[in-house]
Amino acid sequence: MLETNKDKSIVKIFLSYSIPTIIGLFLTSFIIIVDGIFIGWKIGENGLAAVNLTLPVMYLLLALTTTIGVGGVTLATQSLGAKQNDRANYYFSFSLAAILAINVIIVILLAVFMDEIVVLLGSKGVVYQYVKDFLGVLKYFYLFSMLNIAFSMFIRAEGKPGLSLFFGVSGNVINLILDYVFILRLEWGMSGAALASGIAVLLPFLCGLGYFLTNRSVYRFVKFTADWHDFRAILLNGSAEFISQISVSITTAVFNLLLLERMGVNGVAAMTIIGYVFFVHSMVITGVAVGIHPVMSYNYGAKNTEIIFKLLTVAIKAVSLVGVLLFVVSFAAPEIIIGIFSKGNDELLQIGKFGLQCFSLAFLLNGYNFIAAVFFTSIGEPKTAAIVSCLRSLVLVVTFLMVLPPIFGDIGIWLTTPLAEVVTFVIAYLFLNSYKGKLSYPVNK
Repeated sequence: MLETNKDKSIVKIFLSYSIPTIIGLFLTSFIIIVDGIFIGWKIGENGLAAVNLTLPVMYLLLALTTTIGVGGVTLATQSLGAKQNDRANYYFSFSLAAILAINVIIVILLAVFMDEIVVLLGSKGVVYQYVKDFLGVLKYFYLFSMLNIAFSMFIRAEGKPGLSLFFGVSGNVINLILDYVFILRLEWGMSGAALASGIAVLLPFLCGLGYFLTNRSVYRFVKFTADWHDFRAILLNGSAEFISQISVSITTAVFNLLLLERMGVNGVAAMTIIGYVFFVHSMVITGVAVGIHPVMSYNYGAKNTEIIFKLLTVAIKAVSLVGVLLFVVSFAAPEIIIGIFSKGNDELLQIGKFGLQCFSLAFLLNGYNFIAAVFFTSIGEPKTAAIVSCLRSLVLVVTFLMVLPPIFGDIGIWLTTPLAEVVTFVIAYLFLNSYKGKLSYPVNK
């Protein structure tokens, strides 16, 4: 359960909820990186570019899933904190049903309009077939992958991050083995890479479904009547996540089009490798955020404001430390990182090296901005959270992509994300200081 009190060390609370989540998500990112290494060495830059071109589709599905998941978890854990267990079960059941329905519709549309979507993603020439092979297989497994994400949110929210970690790691191990077999041994190319990832999500899905159906969870599936006002509340509480994920989908597509135009396939392949590094960082700060989010929401419902602010401070220190470390590594040794994925392609190495050094500046501030958005979601201020998320991941990035490349050339592409994080940091910092004054501190004596 999520029971917390002011006598328990805040650091212990933070570690107990965040560390298992961080480890699980880090291992997930590690497996995805191994995917990239297999693809980069066996298939080459066309395979790496194909992976990046399909990302907007995945981020669209993630946007829908995390919006409902985060919104449902926020309201469910607030209900648990207020001792309203029936209401918590309602939000749990409603959220999962909505996630299932929406993802089924999207996957069907994806299957029907596959050719048109592949073209829309910007793929052409040799890369077109790589994208179609990859997406053509992966589309059959997206639904299970999205439900896994929703399951893990609720499992962590009830205070069992270790169990969520176990389910995730089991799938990652299977993925690693199948990648080796399908890509290296059987030489199935992009279809093999997609099939390995798809099969690997089935085990965590079955484990998660079995966990909830056998009544081992705090949450229970209950019959419910869909209520638009409740669904609106779920969407509103998860709006920051929607903006964050859909923004990544849009900006990734824009980045891909610009890179294809200015640098060709090697430019997109370089962005794919840089994206792997960013994915590692994102998984760590997401682990911190996911770990503290249900605890903050629970204590907000229980009116333990002191715990909320102490958790916020610890989380910001943690993500800032991680950001500095990853910045130093990326800026000092970009050739090594790019070389892991690239075999004998000097142009890709040079493009990726310069791009990674520029992009790594964002590591210094994006953790703070991410945690700020999670804080506002947890205390029932989704509009403020949405503003922070929208600025850093969409509005500022697209604006800088339109303005900087015509003035500064290719370097303008690489500097868009760091500059967006700098501007967002200033605004998020002002928002946080303002809300520290608005919320009484502490509430409970």
